[in-house]
Amino acid sequence: MVDDTKGGPGLLQRLMWGIFVPILLAFLIIGGMLFVSINLGNVHFMSIRDLGVTSLNELGAATLKESTTSLNKLGEKVIQEKAQDVAKQIAIYMRAHPGKSMKSFSGDPLFKEIAVQKVGETGYTAVHDNRGINYFHVNPQIVGTDLHGLATRLPDFVKILDRGLQGPASGYYDWKDADGQVRPKYMFTTPIEGTNLIVAATTYIDEFSKPAKTIVEKLNQMQATYAAQYNKRFALFVLIVLIDLIILLAVIYFYSSSIVRPIRHLSEVADKISMGDLRATVDVKAKGEVLILAQSIKRMQTSVRAAIERLQKAREGTAAGRK
Repeated sequence: MVDDTKGGPGLLQRLMWGIFVPILLAFLIIGGMLFVSINLGNVHFMSIRDLGVTSLNELGAATLKESTTSLNKLGEKVIQEKAQDVAKQIAIYMRAHPGKSMKSFSGDPLFKEIAVQKVGETGYTAVHDNRGINYFHVNPQIVGTDLHGLATRLPDFVKILDRGLQGPASGYYDWKDADGQVRPKYMFTTPIEGTNLIVAATTYIDEFSKPAKTIVEKLNQMQATYAAQYNKRFALFVLIVLIDLIILLAVIYFYSSSIVRPIRHLSEVADKISMGDLRATVDVKAKGEVLILAQSIKRMQTSVRAAIERLQKAREGTAAGRK
């Protein structure tokens, strides 16, 4: 009998690999597109999953930037309007008290209440003259001092102060909190009409951008939820792929076996015929090319048997004539 393993992989193995390998590659390609990112020099490929995560991150960053910018602009406007309102209130109050000296105003609690007002959550207004001498401040230790003395510790503050001595001015400066944290403050200065006094309004600008941070925190929560759902979906995807591959492997094996089995049977029959067994049964239930092959082997078997019978009869006839 012919050994079907001498010529390398048999038909069954080739059929299985020929069908299973392309399917496996398709799964790997789809899985790679979904979950694998590649970054090799000039070659960049981002998976669908990472594309979603990156989009969320970019959305969060863009939202924070745009929202912070818009809210800071709104905060700047609020601070400016507060300084202008206080300047108008002081001008009205001073016109209502003509002849009153600055020293008298300094001791007036109502005037001080007008001059020092709250801005935002922690900010305030203050009043100084066109030389930079402070008259009203939330911190009593600042009252009566030359604000230029803060140039070493707050250089940006003094730059805004100097510009404000010539007219309305605004800008940012860094303020170091008691806990060592440095946060930006925004200040706007405006002169009081008919006087040499100037109102300054200042507060932490991030007080106005807090809602933007809340939005970003919600986006981060969405991202965390997305990541958790992704991990679950990924585990489920891997499980489904493994089950599908096992089922496909079984289906391919049985399908390939159904094709190879009759071919092997016919090969065995042909092998028996070649060895002289002309009574071997050709029992194949198949269609198409396999059926045609089976019928051809049957015809060959019948033809060979008939030829041998004719040859035997001829020999018998020759032997009888000799007698």
